[in-house]
Amino acid sequence: MLDEFQNWLTPSSEELSAEDAERLAPYFTNADRSVVALVNLPEVVKGALFSRYSRSAKGVRRLFLDEFFKISKVSETFEVSTADARARAEAFYTRVLSDYGDDSVGELGGAHVAFQEVSQIAAKTIEDHRLGLSFLEKSSRYVPFDDKVHGQYRYYRDRSLVASRYGAEVIAHLDGLFDAYAALLPRMMHYLETTHPVDEIEFENALTGEVVPFAKIADPEFQRSASFAYKQATRAQACDLLRCFLPMATLTNVGVWGNGRALEYLLLHLLADPFPENRWLGRAGAHELECVIGPFIKRADDDKGKRLQEYLQTRRERQSELAKKFLGGEIREASNVKLPALNAMKGETSNVKRETSNVKLPALNAMKGETSPVTRHPSLKVTLTRFDTDALDAVVAAILFSASDLPKDCVMERVRELSEQEKAEIVHGYVGVRGNRRHKPGRAFEHARYEFDLLINIGEFRDLQRHRMVTPNRQAYTTAHGYDTSEQIEAVPEIRDAYRAAMERADQLYRTLVDEYPNEAQYVVPFGYRVRYNIELNLRELYHWCELRTAEQGHPDYRLTSQQMYYAAREVHPLLVEGMTFVNLNPNPPMSRLRAEMRSARKRMSGSIV
Repeated sequence: MLDEFQNWLTPSSEELSAEDAERLAPYFTNADRSVVALVNLPEVVKGALFSRYSRSAKGVRRLFLDEFFKISKVSETFEVSTADARARAEAFYTRVLSDYGDDSVGELGGAHVAFQEVSQIAAKTIEDHRLGLSFLEKSSRYVPFDDKVHGQYRYYRDRSLVASRYGAEVIAHLDGLFDAYAALLPRMMHYLETTHPVDEIEFENALTGEVVPFAKIADPEFQRSASFAYKQATRAQACDLLRCFLPMATLTNVGVWGNGRALEYLLLHLLADPFPENRWLGRAGAHELECVIGPFIKRADDDKGKRLQEYLQTRRERQSELAKKFLGGEIREASNVKLPALNAMKGETSNVKRETSNVKLPALNAMKGETSPVTRHPSLKVTLTRFDTDALDAVVAAILFSASDLPKDCVMERVRELSEQEKAEIVHGYVGVRGNRRHKPGRAFEHARYEFDLLINIGEFRDLQRHRMVTPNRQAYTTAHGYDTSEQIEAVPEIRDAYRAAMERADQLYRTLVDEYPNEAQYVVPFGYRVRYNIELNLRELYHWCELRTAEQGHPDYRLTSQQMYYAAREVHPLLVEGMTFVNLNPNPPMSRLRAEMRSARKRMSGSIV
């Protein structure tokens, strides 16, 4: 089995000596494979390690040795569990799970596991699981993807695809994308430094509160701190802008913490996945977690587990057949132009409408107050496809219900009799005065639901997929919906021309592969191409989403998407959205990460970062 892991999964690129492996043995289930679980470490160390892991190019074991082993002195402060104690614990959980069938017991224990050097497709499959799991993935903003390991770029080489008659073409295409990314990264940084020179930017001194242009900073320590913040922000923005070149084959690291029940469910789905890489990750994950929480995940691949895997595979196949039968299997083509925005601030019109229970709803154009029939726009970035027409009454009733002793139907009946002014008084009183975006309205706001259809680039999808309190549904990664182009890429002819050429080559190769390799063809699709992503979420989560994702340090792409979601919800439920006061509707700042980097620099200067 271990030999098969090495054949199908990307080998670990960590270089560890025999002495390193000996030091790691008490804390990691192996020293040389790409999937590894953490054991015998305090929770605070595991959490801090995975947090640092997401912003480092190092593997989790090398990172642990370099930054945590000596500092935390885990070898001196934490006693390794004895084999006898571990055996007794495993026997207990096996008895409870097998004899009593109490699935909830599996939620009382958990494990950390690192899925290292896996493709973006695998990472998104892992992160698609919402309950009982937490993830941290290697950042495409803080970690450039331009390095090589043993002369090869870091991307997944699907065994069957590379061995096929298209293998050489696939490798040439993927190498070409990374060549372009690596060559253009310094060019983009130069463009950003030229258009936003450091001497013209004002910085705040954390010790004095003084705000001065960089050119007038006299204090050497303040100057070094400001210069470092500027360089970090410039590099982060350049990485943000050029991630559109990166393909879905790009390797990443995903740190996962989960309870036993959730990890078992994750393994089940990986083992039933259509991608060979994911199935082998399921096997490798089960092998490593057997060393840590064996009784919790035993059922992932036993007889019952295999039957569930078969059910999942059959369900997926039927779903595909039904789509072909009733939708014709046609995919709309899209041009590679910027998508129209539902930007109410500019007064732009939109003919997108929504019907619920055959009731026509107003257009997403509040400022002009227009109405029109329900229509669809195949290339619209944000479409509000469904929402609750009785959302206001449902929310008001939920507010009143928990403070009364009446049954819900009586509360609802009374709410229907209230005037709009009275309902507004209740909503305003419930929301109150919010001091910041973390002061979220209570659970009553979960009684209003919205469904959005998003046509967004894959890089943007990778960011927005992190939201756990939504019901997500994604289509396959494809080139059929066209790609996005940023203003900064358009502004530099060298980068613009290279980008267009790379996207066209990707489209041609994808079309060549997709009929024969419908799954594997997705590895060659760059992040710049669009994917259709459908989500359903409640109003409380919409508050969190829109206020978080419109923050000025956010990526321009998902800022626009989230602003449009806000406008769409405000159009249909203005009173309920009125309390969403921390949505940032300002245009994108020229250096979106600079203020965040300045805050970090201030903390370093003031000594709050050790």
